[in-house]
Order: sequence, then structure tokens, then C-alpha cells
Amino acid sequence: MIPQVAFRRSFFRYTRAAIGAVVGISLVACGDDGIVTPIPQAPLGILVLDGFIQPGLTFLGDTGTASTKLAFGPSTEFDAGGFTLERDTVLATSSRSAGDLLYITDLTSNSVRRIQLPARGNPGRARLFRGSNGQAQIAVALRDSSAIALVNVAGAAAPTITRIANAGQCPSDMFQYDNATWVVDANASCRTNYALLGNVRLIRIPNTGTTRDTIQLPALRSSGASAIIINDVAYITAGGDANFSVSPFVLNVSGAVARVDLRGRRVLSTQSMPTGTYGASMKRGLDGFLYVSIFQDLANFRSRIVKMRPEDLSFVGGTVNPWLPLTDATGAAVSCGSGQADALGRVHCIQNGTGSVTSLLVFTPTGTEVRRVRAGQGGVDMAIRGRR
Repeated sequence: MIPQVAFRRSFFRYTRAAIGAVVGISLVACGDDGIVTPIPQAPLGILVLDGFIQPGLTFLGDTGTASTKLAFGPSTEFDAGGFTLERDTVLATSSRSAGDLLYITDLTSNSVRRIQLPARGNPGRARLFRGSNGQAQIAVALRDSSAIALVNVAGAAAPTITRIANAGQCPSDMFQYDNATWVVDANASCRTNYALLGNVRLIRIPNTGTTRDTIQLPALRSSGASAIIINDVAYITAGGDANFSVSPFVLNVSGAVARVDLRGRRVLSTQSMPTGTYGASMKRGLDGFLYVSIFQDLANFRSRIVKMRPEDLSFVGGTVNPWLPLTDATGAAVSCGSGQADALGRVHCIQNGTGSVTSLLVFTPTGTEVRRVRAGQGGVDMAIRGRR
């Protein structure tokens, strides 16, 4: 099984009036809501997405070994490589081969709702959007349909689904900014063989009118790309291009991250991942830095984590190599992926061991392992729930 780079998350700012209720889910703010906390605090908890074997979410506290599990369904209908955490809501999707499904989890009640999306849409990232009536809706990138699905749900009623058509060759992510929907287009043949058709693009689709703007991202190539938004800047990440049809695998282009000025609609800078690496799955740490998970090579697929400054995309913390030198108590190097730091600067990540048993690992700001606890089975992604 070829490792797949997980889609990455970002945190959006919504007013309470705008987000309202979704399928009876109370979207109480628990993330970045503009409130300044003068003293960094430990996280509220950690979520791990078990993507195969036992699909669902594993919930962990900031200390101790106790965990709880919320199942999504049989492994045959769930194959997500990542999820979106927004406030107290988790969104995840299954591809066309697993049923074109959307999973909405309310973390306040630990309940899951499963919604059927358009057949053979091959959904990618899902996010909370604000509808024209001020109510919350869920946007889902339909990679095979060149469209964005807008899902409206209310209580137990059947959802209504509309589409934004002509949203690129392979839309893999989307976000709202300045009266427009912005689509991250992987620009690949996702409905057939995922062959790349060109560089990743950012497409602006206004809420009114027909004029669209396309921003080319020349250094970014991948069949999957995603975004993190910080104020007026979008950080677009793409995992790179590799040929997995031959042995040994061949790396054509490493992953990269681009900074895009949304107001000026221009690329500010681009940072390629270290030479020879593959993948670029990015999270924003609660300490303000960007954390990018990569594979060190295409032979052993050792997972590494790169820390970057959002101001200039420079690497932070690496000495011999650009990635973080994470070690256990004996000083031995530790490999783990899906990394994110809490507000104290402690890096959290996950590692799958024998039998795909998943462990959550926590490191001090200087990179020494201080916690290792079981976190389900078949883990593919994790996220930290920050305190308000």
C-alpha cells in the first residue's frame, strides 16, 4: 500500500451567529476565535483519526493513558487520510471507492452523522462555510466532478446539496475569503489515473458575478493540495510528484509550500521541501509555527516533521537536516508523522507500530520524547484541541 499524504487542516474565524447549528451539532468555539490568552496553556485534548482497520476517532487527554473511541463504521466504507477540526466539529470524507461519504462529528456529544454525497464525486477536503443566509454549511471538494458541494443540514432533516461547478480540474480544498470561494486545484486527472496536468492553482470564484481569477503556483505539483489561512495570507501546500508504477519508486518533484497574498492575489514566496523528500502535509501549531509532515525518502518512507516560520517559510530547529531532530530518552532518532505543536511548543505526532497499533508521541520544545501512549489502530492523522 503506497502511503498517502494526508490532507491538512486550518482554523477559520467565525462569529457564533454565522455558524449556528449544523445537523443539531453545537459549534461552540474551541479554537482560534481571536481571544488572546496571555499565558500558554496545555491543550484541551488530542484527537487521532484511525483511518483503517477500526475507522473512527480516538480521544486522548493531555496526560495519562486513558482513551475513548468513537467508531465511524466498517473499514469498507471509510478510507480518509485526514480530517478537519473546526471548533467542536470534525469533518472527514470517504472517496468514491468507499462510497462518497461525509462524516460529521460533534465533539460535545460524541455523535456522528453520515451523509451520502453525490455518487462518484470522489470527495476530498471538507470545511465549514458560512452560507448566504448566515447559517453554517459544509463545503466538500468533489475531485472527480470539478465541483464544490455545499451541504446544508438542519436537525434530522435530509440534507440539501448544491454545487459550485467548473471549480478546476481536481479541486482538493477550498476556503472563503472576501466574498468569494477560493479553490485549491490540484490540476490532475483525478477521475482517471491522477496524472498531473500542470502546476497547482488557486482559483477565486466570487459570490456574485462571473469573473474568476486564477493564481498559478509554479513550484507546486501534486494530485492533492491543501490550504491554511492566516489573516490575508494563504499557505498552499502540495506533496510533490512521484512515479509509484516502477520499482524502485522515482521522485520527480519534492513537495513545496507557497505563501499567497489573498488581497493582492499574488504569490509572495515559495519554499521547497528538503531534497529527496516526498509529501508536504501541513498544520498550524498552536504556537504559531507551521508544521509540515514529509517522507524522508521513497525507500523506507521515514516520516519527518519540518517546522517553518509563517513570515518567510524558513526552516526552524533543524541542525544536520532541515527536519526536527526528535529523539527518545536515550537520544535515538524517532520517526513520526502528522505533527503539530501545542501552545507550549511541545510537538505531538503519531506513529504506527506492529499490527498498525497507533501511538501518540509528545516531545519537549527541544525535541526529547516525554510521552508515548496508545491511540487506537491504523492512525492516519491527529489534531490538538486548543483551549479558548
